[in-house]
Amino acid sequence: MSHSDVSLAVVGGDDALALPPPYTPGPPVPREPLDCWACAVLITAHNLLVGCANLLIFVLLCGGALLPAAAMLLYGLLCHPRFRRPTEPLCSPLLTPAACTALLVFGVILLLPLLILGLAAYARLARSLQLVSCFLPYSRAVYQRQQEAKGRPQESKAWV
Repeated sequence: MSHSDVSLAVVGGDDALALPPPYTPGPPVPREPLDCWACAVLITAHNLLVGCANLLIFVLLCGGALLPAAAMLLYGLLCHPRFRRPTEPLCSPLLTPAACTALLVFGVILLLPLLILGLAAYARLARSLQLVSCFLPYSRAVYQRQQEAKGRPQESKAWV
């Protein structure tokens, strides 16, 4: 019988092989109710702070990318004869009604490509900084980690 036949015979037989100790997780140990509530409040506060930081990064990157289109739309609207006041100091004599219309059209046309660039910059930064891994799952509030579990000694054995 070759080596592969022996390993198949052991796997296929009644002797089911169990995983080694580091890979067999024990049953989850629930926390006490007050401890669970306190951890849930802390995890919620942490996740809200991380979400606000993500939103701030998103607004800065997308706002920075959309700034040229916003400037075109602003000057196009402020300096157009239908919308401008006669004493507007921002408008130069070069901004004729046709130039203001061109600014409005190019501003609207550039909105989508610049928004895509801002979203791509945010996605790249979020992926490189691993911002998603900053969020904590709520299962940490309900269950203790196996190392923290009460009544269970620390195992320092390594299975090789």
